[in-house]
Amino acid sequence: MVRSVPDWVLFKRMVGYITAQRKESLTLVLAIIVSSIINLIPPYLATLAIDSYIIGMDAEGLTVISAVLVVTYGLIFVSRYVQRFLISWLGAQLDRNMRQDIFSHLQRLSLTFYAKREVGSVVSRATNDIDKITELITSGVANVVADILTLVGIIIIMLSMNWWLSLITFSIIPLMIVFLYIWGRRVRRVYRETRKTIASVSAKMEESVSGMKEIQSFSKEGATRQEFRRINESNMQANVQAGQVMSAFWPAVSVFSAIGNFLVLWFGGNAVMEGTLSVGLLFGFMSYIGRFFMPIQDLSGFWNSVQSALAAAERVFDIMDTPRGISDKPGAEEMPRIDGRITYEDLSFRYEDDTPVLKDINLVIEPNTTVALVGPTGVGKTTMINLLYRFYDPKKGAVKVDGHDVREIQLASLRGQMAVVLQDNFLFSGSIMENIRYGNLGASDEEIIEVAKTVGAHDFIMKLPEGYETDVRERGGRLSVGQRQLISLARALMADPRILIMDEATSSIDAYTELIIQKALENVFRNRTSIIIAHRLSTVRNSDMIVVLRDGGIAEKGSHDELIEIDGLYKQLYEMQFKYDNEEVEEK
Repeated sequence: MVRSVPDWVLFKRMVGYITAQRKESLTLVLAIIVSSIINLIPPYLATLAIDSYIIGMDAEGLTVISAVLVVTYGLIFVSRYVQRFLISWLGAQLDRNMRQDIFSHLQRLSLTFYAKREVGSVVSRATNDIDKITELITSGVANVVADILTLVGIIIIMLSMNWWLSLITFSIIPLMIVFLYIWGRRVRRVYRETRKTIASVSAKMEESVSGMKEIQSFSKEGATRQEFRRINESNMQANVQAGQVMSAFWPAVSVFSAIGNFLVLWFGGNAVMEGTLSVGLLFGFMSYIGRFFMPIQDLSGFWNSVQSALAAAERVFDIMDTPRGISDKPGAEEMPRIDGRITYEDLSFRYEDDTPVLKDINLVIEPNTTVALVGPTGVGKTTMINLLYRFYDPKKGAVKVDGHDVREIQLASLRGQMAVVLQDNFLFSGSIMENIRYGNLGASDEEIIEVAKTVGAHDFIMKLPEGYETDVRERGGRLSVGQRQLISLARALMADPRILIMDEATSSIDAYTELIIQKALENVFRNRTSIIIAHRLSTVRNSDMIVVLRDGGIAEKGSHDELIEIDGLYKQLYEMQFKYDNEEVEEK
């Protein structure tokens, strides 16, 4: 639920993105002032032309006043050109800066934030909602400044021309203010709903496109279309409701404008017939009264944009104001070069649903050793890695690296010396070369090729149409699951980490390729602390220590041979898997 924030706070923050460009903002304000002042001159020139030259049959004076009018419109054109150019430029700057800010903050937020939100909803806030804010703060604010200056100028001129006719015109303003206040509150509610529903549409679209393989595999296209139709229908209804509210706005404003024109024409016309008001003055006054209601209509329309933009701003700043969750503590020290000793001390952890995941974990992993974490699904193996990486903080106890509590050191200096290869790997759009280089942006092509050979990826890469320059496409969709894992492994090794984590990293690779990788990794593991999470126990037999987890605690630990002799859980799991593998071979 988006929190409620006072309008003036939201508006001040939005305008702050424009005022940061001080030179351009001041130039824009100057252009608006000049344009607004010059734009008030033509009706006065028309009044002067009628009363002084047309009625007086002064052709020479009329020619001069006409030439002045042409020059005036030329100045209006130039000032408006400068104004529109600066509005476009400032809008582009605001759009860039606001998106950069929200993107930078998203990168700093903890995984807890992303566990609670849909990807499409977050993307919608960084795109659609920021577009609404940009639209308001650039053209909207510039126009409202021009409208206010124009309105003030017209009021001064009208009062100087005829004060009692002016007061008759101004008598309807209180009625308009009451109408705008009541109407604006309702508009804010309906526009907030439109921002929410379009975010839901974006989220469903994102989810469906990402999961298209699963949708088609289960033949759920119809059900998915029906679900999207429901969400899309809600968005349509929200927009229809907003349109319904808006449809009453312009007719109502036009009514007020019509009443104002009627009053001026009636009282002014009678004054002309009585000889107390000149024709030119009435003409000029009618011209100004038309211009008087135009800024009011624009300001009313601006109020509509304000409501839509404030609803969008609530959602954008809700993300920007979200606490980082996991961040460096004040005075956190930089992690020196890691030796690789990892200690879990009296560690307990639970997620927000209060279900215990780890309980009283005490474990020491010595430097330059290979340790395997095994056990049934859901016992906390990956959670132990998440705590080591400090994606989460423990509720009790501590995780230490070389005696340093990971909560007391700078995150970047810790994570920069570790690398992880996951079962469900993520590749970025771009070439294979770029994805491997992501582990070390300064690596040469030769170093990347050498690492690819180490993990057994070189041969399949060279068979691709463009070799290392082959575009893997979004999320690595051009490659098989096994190929993506090989690229991810090469990327991790490219970082030359002091601590390497393999989380089911070879689960989708065929036995032959896995054998090649295992031989290559013997050298890789020798010079760093390595942690392997695996269900396939044949891959962890040679580990220095195997830690068996059960019910969130450590059930057994030791080498493969030691655990077989214990005749405990590990032996049961190993024999069950060994039996299953043999049966599978016999069937083949």
